[in-house]
Amino acid sequence: MISPSAGARFGAFALLLPAVVAVLLSSGCGSGSSSGTGGSTESSNPSAGKVRVVWQKPASAEDATGYELLTASGTKAVATALAEAFELPHPLLVRGVNGIGGGPFYNPEDNSITLPYEFAALVLEVESSSNPEIGPEELGEQAAAVDNFILAHEFAHALIANFELPVLGREEDAADSIATVLLLGVPEGAAYAADAAAFWADFSSRQEPPALVEYADVHSLDLQRSFNVLCWVAGSSKRSFEEVAELGVLPESRLETCPEEYAQIVASIEQELKPHLENDVNLKPAQ
Repeated sequence: MISPSAGARFGAFALLLPAVVAVLLSSGCGSGSSSGTGGSTESSNPSAGKVRVVWQKPASAEDATGYELLTASGTKAVATALAEAFELPHPLLVRGVNGIGGGPFYNPEDNSITLPYEFAALVLEVESSSNPEIGPEELGEQAAAVDNFILAHEFAHALIANFELPVLGREEDAADSIATVLLLGVPEGAAYAADAAAFWADFSSRQEPPALVEYADVHSLDLQRSFNVLCWVAGSSKRSFEEVAELGVLPESRLETCPEEYAQIVASIEQELKPHLENDVNLKPAQ
């Protein structure tokens, strides 16, 4: 179990919150406050941007680890900032629960995001076993990056459901693309998105070889998700492109398409979300 004092090492990601809000709200959309009360922009819907976070009491040591990871990585603050920035029209419920179930998921019936504690603990386990050479602070940042990528992924499902956005292809792939664009909007976001990509690559080892049911899943294979996120990171800037190219992970045939692929994703997100917002949203990647 993680001691309360150790939570500070996972708090680094929470420092990204002001940057998330600054980027998303640079054109004046919504509020930068995490109180959920709104800002200078008035909304005709008093429930717009509201978030309620409920934490189930941990039932085991593993649940307690996941709970501490999720709370220390700023889950409530990030969820609130995103909901306010996009003026989510219906109240969003975020619940932390015991066990692992089927993993994190969004439920459109009650507009809720469920984050199982044991999955968050599993993220830490995978990061730790895959990176035995790194210290606890960096390990905490990597785990927090993955947890917040997953939160942004589920929030993307909420955007799709609340605004009835059209989805061509798999919704899960669309949610990954939206999460990546959101994460790239914060300082050092490319590094954090790369952390998420590395996690899916490491997690894919649990699917070797993939079972038949994995091919029928609504999600792409974990290794495919990893390559997709890394490609979008590469396409977001010249510097990121060069750094991803140096890794030698993506085939050159895919790498050369990444800038155009990323630009297409951003254009699609802006086109579909702007009609639902009172002001423009800046989705440019941070420097």
